[in-house]
Amino acid sequence: MNAGEEALEAALLHRHERPAGRAPVRGERPVPMAGEDDGNPLGLRAIGLMPMMMSDDDDSEDEGDQEALDEDDDAGDEHEGAHRPHADGPIQLHQFLRFIAGRAGVARDRPHGTNDDLINNLRRMGVLSSEKVIKAMRLCPRNAFLPEAHRNPDEAFLDSPVRLDTLDFNVSAPHMHATCLQELDLQPGHRFLDVGSGCGIVTACAALLVGKMGRSAGIDVKRAAVQLGRSSVAALARTDAEYATKAADVRFFVHNVFMPSLRHKGQYDRVHCGAACPPSKLVFLLELLRPEGGLIVTPVEPSDLRVLVKAPDGSVRQRIISQVPSDAEMLLSTIKMERRAQLAIPPLPSTFAADVAAITGSPGTSAGSCMSEQSAFGMDDADGERRWPWPKKVAQFLSACSGSQGSSGSEGSGSGFEGSEEDSGAVLDADELGSPDCTLIGATWHIPARCVLRVRCEHFRARCDSGMRDASDSHLPVPDHFSQEAMEVFKFYLYNDQLDARLDAEAATAVLHIGQYYGAPRLVGLCERMLAREIRHRDAGEEGTCEAAAALLGLADEAGLPHLRAVALDFVVQHFPAVSATPAWAALPRSAADAVAAEAAARFKHSVDIMRGMAAQYKTSAGK
Repeated sequence: MNAGEEALEAALLHRHERPAGRAPVRGERPVPMAGEDDGNPLGLRAIGLMPMMMSDDDDSEDEGDQEALDEDDDAGDEHEGAHRPHADGPIQLHQFLRFIAGRAGVARDRPHGTNDDLINNLRRMGVLSSEKVIKAMRLCPRNAFLPEAHRNPDEAFLDSPVRLDTLDFNVSAPHMHATCLQELDLQPGHRFLDVGSGCGIVTACAALLVGKMGRSAGIDVKRAAVQLGRSSVAALARTDAEYATKAADVRFFVHNVFMPSLRHKGQYDRVHCGAACPPSKLVFLLELLRPEGGLIVTPVEPSDLRVLVKAPDGSVRQRIISQVPSDAEMLLSTIKMERRAQLAIPPLPSTFAADVAAITGSPGTSAGSCMSEQSAFGMDDADGERRWPWPKKVAQFLSACSGSQGSSGSEGSGSGFEGSEEDSGAVLDADELGSPDCTLIGATWHIPARCVLRVRCEHFRARCDSGMRDASDSHLPVPDHFSQEAMEVFKFYLYNDQLDARLDAEAATAVLHIGQYYGAPRLVGLCERMLAREIRHRDAGEEGTCEAAAALLGLADEAGLPHLRAVALDFVVQHFPAVSATPAWAALPRSAADAVAAEAAARFKHSVDIMRGMAAQYKTSAGK
């Protein structure tokens, strides 16, 4: 829990004894105590490293001879500044955003899209250098070894552990697999054993490295892990001819490595252990190596990743590769991964290609034929995909902001925002659509337009389809608080399906309001992303950022913007002392302040639950 969360917790515990000078939470009342919920804590499984105990010696391929596993053996599971003074009085959102508008865009923090992307990133990081290990990992994509529910690229190809709750074990991070495979120095013909084989991905990669003349085996205490590994390798061999022709046969066993077994004793050239081994138990791993010697790669409690080399004379040399993360680092890693998932950028589906086809396939675009073109545009009332409910209108201060914009195209350098991530390949060429057939009319300005408006906007579609007397008017009045500059950006979006590159964060609030008013949800989403990025990667010490975060939280609540709300809420909780000292925080409605309190309380409880799980795991391990 960082300083901001600690400060917020203290504020919640002493809501009626606040020191003078702190901006109060609107409508404060005592917070009810949340009941304790032990639930099913995550424990030490955050990175796939945990004290390990194996179960009975058994070849699980023969279910008739298999002894029942002890259900109580779960303890042996694998695991992997100071705020600035501010002037009195309310501050408008557009004033906050002027501090951060016009700066270069921040690179996006996105997962790897494919297995090749993941491997290339590991190479850039210096984790992967062996070409034969790289080839093995390319032929054994991580998603092929995960249950169906975890195969999406955002999870499977992220360099982080994957928690398989239904199977009660973790899959280690790819950089751990890469590091261990390189240190093993597997050669053709080697016999390899993967202790705590889990999903089977290391066992499968090793099978490629030792080749058809070698042997690769995996053992695990959990029957579910053995079954997953066996089915994953079998499926890979069926679907990939190169793997099937080059890899050694792979066998999996349910086995307790700390129980003596003639099946495995003295049989292997290389041994990998996927879970932390107590120093006193290393002798059991060394007994797995052949009399001629061999090599073991294993985590060793409390925090070492070691290479053990056994010589033919029985002597053993040890080398520490790296330090395994501490409990505190595991806790922080878990919280960071969950936070990243909560702030993930949602997809923004586009109808642009279909809209272009409908518009360019129509016989004409005159305003007078707007009603008669319904069938040509393909936009009848049964088309549910494009009829979105309008979100609530934004707060009054946003409307005022919309009317007081400067030009979005003349405000220095742009935000660097590239607009749509999807490239439909469709194009709306204004020259090919003929002369404008309608006009958007403001108080002192007008913008020529076409009936493209009807296809691209719910508002104009409903107007044209209404049958009212003004349904086919060629002059369309615009609300007074919509500026000409913001309406020009709106028009640019209609023809290009993306934001004008010159648009800055200040102007984006006005365009967002227009998108909500006229029923263009994708435009709203693009503006929402832009505002969220401005906050997500800013430092709390940058001038205006804390004010903007509080104001954007209020905007997100009022306008129904879930992604912006998540990002602003996260920023406020992370930097509560600075944010709570701003007038923007004092002006927030009670619902927004309550949301901040609820989020901080939930984070605190979740952290305590994880630590409680860690303590329970240690207590159980100590009793073994």
